[in-house]
Amino acid sequence: MKKNLFLLLPFIILLVAIGIDRILTLPAVQPYYSKTFSHLNFESKEDLYSDLKDFLKQDKSTRKKALVYFGNSRSLLLPTLELEKKYPNWALYNFSVPGGSPDYFLYWIERFRNDGTRPDFVVLDQSLEIYNKTPVLALDEVLVYGLSTDFILKYWSRYTREELSVFIAKHLFHTYRDRPKMWRIMERAKNSSALAGVYKEGVRKVLEVLKAQRGSTPTERTKVKNTDEQLAKASESDFGSYLVPYTFHQDMFAMQEDSIRLLKQYQVPYATIWVRVARPYFALYGSKKVQTIEGEKTPLEIWKPILEKFNQETGTALWNMNEDPSYNCNEFADPGHMSPNCGLAFGDFIFQKLEEATQEK
Repeated sequence: MKKNLFLLLPFIILLVAIGIDRILTLPAVQPYYSKTFSHLNFESKEDLYSDLKDFLKQDKSTRKKALVYFGNSRSLLLPTLELEKKYPNWALYNFSVPGGSPDYFLYWIERFRNDGTRPDFVVLDQSLEIYNKTPVLALDEVLVYGLSTDFILKYWSRYTREELSVFIAKHLFHTYRDRPKMWRIMERAKNSSALAGVYKEGVRKVLEVLKAQRGSTPTERTKVKNTDEQLAKASESDFGSYLVPYTFHQDMFAMQEDSIRLLKQYQVPYATIWVRVARPYFALYGSKKVQTIEGEKTPLEIWKPILEKFNQETGTALWNMNEDPSYNCNEFADPGHMSPNCGLAFGDFIFQKLEEATQEK
Protein backbone atom coordinates (compact mmCIF):
# COMPACT_ATOMS: atom_id res chain seq x y z
CA MET A 1 0.00 0.00 0.00
CA LYS A 2 2.79 2.40 0.94
CA LYS A 3 4.45 1.73 -2.39
CA ASN A 4 1.40 3.17 -4.15
CA LEU A 5 1.24 6.40 -2.11
CA PHE A 6 3.15 8.22 -4.84
CA LEU A 7 0.02 7.87 -6.99
CA LEU A 8 -1.69 10.36 -4.70
CA LEU A 9 1.03 12.94 -5.18
CA PRO A 10 -0.58 14.69 -8.18
CA PHE A 11 -3.83 15.06 -6.27
CA ILE A 12 -2.04 16.42 -3.21
CA ILE A 13 -0.19 18.94 -5.38
CA LEU A 14 -3.48 19.98 -7.00
CA LEU A 15 -5.18 20.45 -3.62
CA VAL A 16 -2.26 22.49 -2.29
CA ALA A 17 -2.28 24.63 -5.43
CA ILE A 18 -6.03 25.26 -5.12
CA GLY A 19 -5.60 26.11 -1.43
CA ILE A 20 -2.88 28.67 -2.19
CA ASP A 21 -4.99 30.01 -5.05
CA ARG A 22 -7.96 30.59 -2.74
CA ILE A 23 -5.81 32.36 -0.15
CA LEU A 24 -4.34 34.69 -2.78
CA THR A 25 -7.82 35.58 -4.05
CA LEU A 26 -9.65 36.00 -0.73
CA PRO A 27 -12.22 38.84 -0.75
CA ALA A 28 -9.97 40.76 1.65
CA VAL A 29 -7.14 40.64 -0.89
CA GLN A 30 -9.22 41.46 -3.98
CA PRO A 31 -9.18 45.28 -3.52
CA TYR A 32 -5.40 45.16 -3.88
CA TYR A 33 -5.35 43.62 -7.36
CA SER A 34 -8.76 43.76 -9.06
CA LYS A 35 -9.26 46.27 -11.85
CA THR A 36 -12.83 45.44 -12.84
CA PHE A 37 -16.35 45.72 -11.47
CA SER A 38 -17.90 43.38 -14.08
CA HIS A 39 -18.32 40.50 -11.64
CA LEU A 40 -20.56 42.66 -9.45
CA ASN A 41 -23.24 42.63 -12.15
CA PHE A 42 -23.39 38.85 -11.85
CA GLU A 43 -23.15 38.64 -8.06
CA SER A 44 -25.93 41.20 -7.58
CA LYS A 45 -28.40 39.20 -9.65
CA GLU A 46 -29.08 36.81 -6.77
CA ASP A 47 -30.37 39.71 -4.67
CA LEU A 48 -32.28 41.04 -7.67
CA TYR A 49 -33.94 37.66 -8.09
CA SER A 50 -34.95 37.60 -4.42
CA ASP A 51 -36.47 41.06 -4.84
CA LEU A 52 -38.35 39.92 -7.94
CA LYS A 53 -39.80 36.86 -6.19
CA ASP A 54 -40.93 38.98 -3.24
CA PHE A 55 -42.49 41.49 -5.61
CA LEU A 56 -44.42 38.80 -7.50
CA LYS A 57 -45.87 37.45 -4.25
CA GLN A 58 -47.90 40.65 -3.92
CA ASP A 59 -51.53 40.73 -5.01
CA LYS A 60 -51.45 40.87 -8.81
CA SER A 61 -54.53 43.09 -8.92
CA THR A 62 -52.84 45.88 -6.96
CA ARG A 63 -49.12 45.63 -7.78
CA LYS A 64 -47.30 46.93 -10.84
CA LYS A 65 -46.48 44.58 -13.67
CA ALA A 66 -42.97 43.10 -13.70
CA LEU A 67 -40.82 43.42 -16.82
CA VAL A 68 -37.67 41.26 -16.85
CA TYR A 69 -34.96 42.22 -19.34
CA PHE A 70 -32.22 39.75 -20.33
CA GLY A 71 -29.50 41.60 -22.19
CA ASN A 72 -25.83 42.50 -22.28
CA SER A 73 -23.74 45.58 -21.54
CA ARG A 74 -25.66 47.52 -24.20
CA SER A 75 -28.71 47.43 -21.91
CA LEU A 76 -27.10 48.40 -18.61
CA LEU A 77 -27.56 52.13 -19.28
CA LEU A 78 -31.36 51.96 -18.85
CA PRO A 79 -32.34 54.52 -16.13
CA THR A 80 -34.76 52.24 -14.27
CA LEU A 81 -36.04 54.71 -11.68
CA GLU A 82 -36.56 57.49 -14.21
CA LEU A 83 -38.44 55.14 -16.50
CA GLU A 84 -40.68 53.86 -13.74
CA LYS A 85 -41.79 57.42 -12.97
CA LYS A 86 -42.71 57.83 -16.64
CA TYR A 87 -44.36 54.39 -16.89
CA PRO A 88 -45.88 53.86 -13.43
CA ASN A 89 -47.68 50.62 -14.28
CA TRP A 90 -44.42 48.70 -14.76
CA ALA A 91 -41.45 47.68 -12.60
CA LEU A 92 -38.26 46.91 -14.57
CA TYR A 93 -35.92 44.13 -13.38
CA ASN A 94 -32.77 44.30 -15.50
CA PHE A 95 -30.94 40.96 -15.62
CA SER A 96 -28.49 42.26 -18.22
CA VAL A 97 -24.79 41.56 -17.65
CA PRO A 98 -21.56 42.26 -19.55
CA GLY A 99 -21.32 39.71 -22.35
CA GLY A 100 -24.89 38.55 -21.66
CA SER A 101 -25.67 35.59 -23.92
CA PRO A 102 -28.49 33.07 -24.56
CA ASP A 103 -26.97 30.45 -22.24
CA TYR A 104 -27.14 32.97 -19.38
CA PHE A 105 -30.74 33.79 -20.27
CA LEU A 106 -31.64 30.08 -20.32
CA TYR A 107 -29.90 29.53 -16.98
CA TRP A 108 -32.21 32.09 -15.37
CA ILE A 109 -35.38 31.16 -17.24
CA GLU A 110 -34.96 27.55 -16.13
CA ARG A 111 -34.66 28.81 -12.55
CA PHE A 112 -37.77 30.95 -13.03
CA ARG A 113 -39.70 27.94 -14.34
CA ASN A 114 -38.48 25.61 -11.59
CA ASP A 115 -39.33 28.16 -8.87
CA GLY A 116 -42.68 29.10 -10.37
CA THR A 117 -41.50 32.67 -10.93
CA ARG A 118 -43.79 34.31 -13.51
CA PRO A 119 -42.94 37.87 -14.54
CA ASP A 120 -45.57 39.71 -16.57
CA PHE A 121 -43.28 40.14 -19.58
CA VAL A 122 -39.78 39.07 -20.61
CA VAL A 123 -37.47 40.69 -23.17
CA LEU A 124 -34.47 38.78 -24.55
CA ASP A 125 -31.58 40.33 -26.44
CA GLN A 126 -30.59 39.34 -29.97
CA SER A 127 -27.31 40.38 -31.63
CA LEU A 128 -24.97 39.29 -34.40
CA GLU A 129 -21.91 39.20 -32.17
CA ILE A 130 -23.20 36.74 -29.60
CA TYR A 131 -23.86 34.11 -32.29
CA ASN A 132 -20.35 34.21 -33.73
CA LYS A 133 -18.52 31.02 -32.79
CA THR A 134 -15.12 32.22 -34.04
CA PRO A 135 -14.46 35.82 -32.94
CA VAL A 136 -10.94 37.14 -32.50
CA LEU A 137 -11.96 38.48 -29.08
CA ALA A 138 -14.17 36.00 -27.24
CA LEU A 139 -16.46 37.23 -24.45
CA ASP A 140 -16.18 34.85 -21.50
CA GLU A 141 -17.74 36.77 -18.58
CA VAL A 142 -20.84 34.57 -18.58
CA LEU A 143 -18.76 31.37 -18.52
CA VAL A 144 -16.58 32.76 -15.73
CA TYR A 145 -19.17 34.42 -13.49
CA GLY A 146 -22.66 33.58 -14.66
CA LEU A 147 -23.27 29.83 -14.95
CA SER A 148 -23.39 26.96 -12.48
CA THR A 149 -21.49 23.70 -12.84
CA ASP A 150 -24.82 21.84 -13.04
CA PHE A 151 -25.87 23.96 -16.00
CA ILE A 152 -22.58 23.38 -17.83
CA LEU A 153 -22.80 19.62 -17.24
CA LYS A 154 -26.36 19.60 -18.57
CA TYR A 155 -25.45 21.44 -21.76
CA TRP A 156 -21.78 20.50 -22.15
CA SER A 157 -22.31 19.28 -25.73
CA ARG A 158 -23.31 22.79 -26.80
CA TYR A 159 -19.96 24.27 -25.83
CA THR A 160 -16.67 24.09 -27.68
CA ARG A 161 -13.63 22.47 -26.10
CA GLU A 162 -12.12 25.94 -25.67
CA GLU A 163 -15.20 27.19 -23.82
CA LEU A 164 -15.24 24.16 -21.53
CA SER A 165 -11.52 24.61 -20.86
CA VAL A 166 -12.10 28.26 -19.91
CA PHE A 167 -14.91 27.27 -17.54
CA ILE A 168 -12.91 24.53 -15.80
CA ALA A 169 -9.63 26.44 -15.56
CA LYS A 170 -11.09 29.72 -14.33
CA HIS A 171 -13.38 28.04 -11.80
CA LEU A 172 -10.56 25.88 -10.43
CA PHE A 173 -7.95 28.63 -10.32
CA HIS A 174 -9.13 32.11 -9.42
CA THR A 175 -5.64 33.50 -9.94
CA TYR A 176 -5.97 32.49 -13.59
CA ARG A 177 -9.40 34.11 -13.67
CA ASP A 178 -8.38 37.37 -11.99
CA ARG A 179 -4.70 37.59 -13.01
CA PRO A 180 -3.45 39.43 -9.87
CA LYS A 181 -0.27 41.43 -10.52
CA MET A 182 2.31 41.85 -7.75
CA TRP A 183 3.19 45.38 -8.85
CA ARG A 184 -0.46 46.41 -8.55
CA ILE A 185 -0.79 44.83 -5.09
CA MET A 186 2.33 46.68 -3.92
CA GLU A 187 1.11 49.94 -5.45
CA ARG A 188 -2.28 49.72 -3.76
CA ALA A 189 -0.68 48.81 -0.42
CA LYS A 190 1.11 52.15 -0.28
CA ASN A 191 -0.06 55.07 1.88
CA SER A 192 -2.05 52.88 4.26
CA SER A 193 -3.73 51.07 1.34
CA ALA A 194 -5.25 54.27 -0.03
CA LEU A 195 -5.77 52.93 -3.57
CA ALA A 196 -7.25 49.68 -2.24
CA GLY A 197 -9.67 51.86 -0.30
CA VAL A 198 -10.64 53.64 -3.51
CA TYR A 199 -11.46 50.28 -5.12
CA LYS A 200 -13.53 49.24 -2.07
CA GLU A 201 -15.50 52.48 -2.30
CA GLY A 202 -16.03 51.86 -6.01
CA VAL A 203 -17.44 48.41 -5.25
CA ARG A 204 -19.78 49.89 -2.65
CA LYS A 205 -21.07 52.53 -5.06
CA VAL A 206 -21.59 50.07 -7.94
CA LEU A 207 -23.52 47.65 -5.71
CA GLU A 208 -25.57 50.54 -4.38
CA VAL A 209 -26.52 51.64 -7.91
CA LEU A 210 -27.29 48.07 -9.01
CA LYS A 211 -29.59 47.65 -6.01
CA ALA A 212 -31.37 50.98 -6.42
CA GLN A 213 -31.71 50.68 -10.22
CA ARG A 214 -32.69 46.97 -10.15
CA GLY A 215 -29.77 45.72 -12.22
CA SER A 216 -29.04 48.79 -14.34
CA THR A 217 -25.98 51.04 -14.03
CA PRO A 218 -26.99 54.31 -15.71
CA THR A 219 -24.50 57.16 -15.66
CA GLU A 220 -24.92 60.91 -15.88
CA ARG A 221 -25.60 62.42 -19.26
CA THR A 222 -22.59 63.86 -21.01
CA LYS A 223 -21.84 66.70 -23.44
CA VAL A 224 -18.97 64.72 -24.97
CA LYS A 225 -19.86 63.22 -28.34
CA ASN A 226 -17.83 60.98 -30.65
CA THR A 227 -17.44 62.33 -34.16
CA ASP A 228 -18.57 60.33 -37.19
CA GLU A 229 -14.91 59.86 -38.10
CA GLN A 230 -14.07 58.48 -34.64
CA LEU A 231 -17.02 56.08 -34.72
CA ALA A 232 -16.19 54.91 -38.24
CA LYS A 233 -12.60 54.11 -37.27
CA ALA A 234 -13.64 52.34 -34.07
CA SER A 235 -16.34 50.42 -35.97
CA GLU A 236 -13.76 48.91 -38.31
CA SER A 237 -11.75 47.76 -35.28
CA ASP A 238 -14.74 46.27 -33.44
CA PHE A 239 -15.97 44.56 -36.59
CA GLY A 240 -12.59 42.86 -36.98
CA SER A 241 -12.58 41.80 -33.33
CA TYR A 242 -16.08 40.34 -33.05
CA LEU A 243 -17.31 39.44 -36.55
CA VAL A 244 -14.28 38.22 -38.53
CA PRO A 245 -14.55 35.39 -39.46
CA TYR A 246 -18.27 34.76 -38.91
CA THR A 247 -19.33 31.23 -38.01
CA PHE A 248 -22.92 31.03 -36.83
CA HIS A 249 -23.06 29.42 -33.36
CA GLN A 250 -26.03 27.07 -33.81
CA ASP A 251 -25.62 25.63 -30.31
CA MET A 252 -25.87 29.10 -28.76
CA PHE A 253 -28.95 29.78 -30.87
CA ALA A 254 -30.42 26.54 -29.51
CA MET A 255 -30.12 28.08 -26.02
CA GLN A 256 -32.29 30.98 -27.16
CA GLU A 257 -34.76 28.57 -28.74
CA ASP A 258 -35.00 26.68 -25.45
CA SER A 259 -35.64 29.88 -23.50
CA ILE A 260 -38.48 30.86 -25.81
CA ARG A 261 -39.91 27.34 -25.72
CA LEU A 262 -39.96 27.43 -21.90
CA LEU A 263 -41.58 30.87 -21.82
CA LYS A 264 -44.26 29.61 -24.18
CA GLN A 265 -44.81 26.45 -22.13
CA TYR A 266 -45.50 28.29 -18.92
CA GLN A 267 -47.29 31.12 -20.71
CA VAL A 268 -45.10 34.11 -19.99
CA PRO A 269 -45.42 36.84 -22.67
CA TYR A 270 -42.09 37.75 -24.29
CA ALA A 271 -40.36 39.54 -27.15
CA THR A 272 -36.81 39.80 -28.45
CA ILE A 273 -34.87 43.00 -29.12
CA TRP A 274 -32.03 44.01 -31.42
CA VAL A 275 -30.42 46.94 -29.63
CA ARG A 276 -29.20 49.84 -31.74
CA VAL A 277 -25.51 50.16 -32.59
CA ALA A 278 -23.60 53.07 -34.13
CA ARG A 279 -24.58 53.71 -37.74
CA PRO A 280 -21.09 53.09 -39.22
CA TYR A 281 -20.91 49.78 -37.33
CA PHE A 282 -24.41 48.78 -38.46
CA ALA A 283 -23.49 49.58 -42.07
CA LEU A 284 -20.59 47.12 -41.87
CA TYR A 285 -22.97 44.32 -40.81
CA GLY A 286 -24.50 44.26 -44.28
CA SER A 287 -21.71 45.59 -46.49
CA LYS A 288 -18.39 44.05 -45.43
CA LYS A 289 -17.93 40.47 -46.54
CA VAL A 290 -16.06 38.05 -44.30
CA GLN A 291 -15.13 34.39 -44.38
CA THR A 292 -18.04 32.11 -43.44
CA ILE A 293 -18.69 28.39 -43.92
CA GLU A 294 -20.79 29.42 -46.93
CA GLY A 295 -17.93 31.40 -48.49
CA GLU A 296 -17.52 35.18 -48.61
CA LYS A 297 -20.66 36.77 -47.15
CA THR A 298 -21.65 39.59 -44.83
CA PRO A 299 -22.52 38.63 -41.23
CA LEU A 300 -26.04 39.97 -41.81
CA GLU A 301 -26.55 37.57 -44.75
CA ILE A 302 -25.85 34.65 -42.41
CA TRP A 303 -27.63 35.87 -39.25
CA LYS A 304 -30.80 37.52 -40.50
CA PRO A 305 -32.40 34.66 -42.50
CA ILE A 306 -31.93 32.25 -39.58
CA LEU A 307 -33.51 34.72 -37.18
CA GLU A 308 -36.40 35.62 -39.49
CA LYS A 309 -37.21 31.94 -40.13
CA PHE A 310 -37.23 31.19 -36.39
CA ASN A 311 -39.37 34.24 -35.60
CA GLN A 312 -41.90 33.30 -38.26
CA GLU A 313 -42.13 29.68 -37.11
CA THR A 314 -42.54 30.56 -33.42
CA GLY A 315 -44.48 33.83 -33.69
CA THR A 316 -41.64 35.67 -31.94
CA ALA A 317 -41.61 39.46 -32.12
CA LEU A 318 -38.32 41.23 -32.79
CA TRP A 319 -38.13 44.84 -31.59
CA ASN A 320 -35.68 46.06 -34.20
CA MET A 321 -34.06 49.27 -32.95
CA ASN A 322 -31.53 49.25 -35.77
CA GLU A 323 -34.10 49.60 -38.55
CA ASP A 324 -37.03 51.27 -36.80
CA PRO A 325 -37.54 54.76 -38.31
CA SER A 326 -39.25 55.98 -35.13
CA TYR A 327 -36.05 55.63 -33.09
CA ASN A 328 -33.47 58.34 -33.75
CA CYS A 329 -31.14 58.77 -30.77
CA ASN A 330 -27.77 58.30 -32.43
CA GLU A 331 -25.22 59.24 -29.80
CA PHE A 332 -22.76 56.46 -29.00
CA ALA A 333 -20.06 55.88 -26.39
CA ASP A 334 -18.46 53.40 -28.81
CA PRO A 335 -19.67 51.43 -31.88
CA GLY A 336 -21.64 48.90 -29.85
CA HIS A 337 -22.91 51.01 -26.95
CA MET A 338 -25.27 53.96 -26.90
CA SER A 339 -24.31 57.10 -25.02
CA PRO A 340 -25.90 57.66 -21.58
CA ASN A 341 -27.77 60.49 -23.33
CA CYS A 342 -29.84 57.83 -25.14
CA GLY A 343 -30.80 55.87 -22.02
CA LEU A 344 -34.24 57.44 -21.65
CA ALA A 345 -34.98 57.21 -25.39
CA PHE A 346 -33.95 53.53 -25.27
CA GLY A 347 -36.35 52.96 -22.40
CA ASP A 348 -39.13 54.83 -24.21
CA PHE A 349 -38.69 52.50 -27.18
CA ILE A 350 -39.01 49.43 -24.94
CA PHE A 351 -42.09 50.61 -23.08
CA GLN A 352 -43.84 51.82 -26.22
CA LYS A 353 -43.28 48.42 -27.82
CA LEU A 354 -44.40 46.78 -24.58
CA GLU A 355 -47.63 48.78 -24.61
CA GLU A 356 -48.30 47.70 -28.20
CA ALA A 357 -47.58 44.05 -27.36
CA THR A 358 -49.79 43.94 -24.28
CA GLN A 359 -52.67 45.69 -26.05
CA GLU A 360 -52.63 43.00 -28.71
CA LYS A 361 -53.16 40.23 -26.13
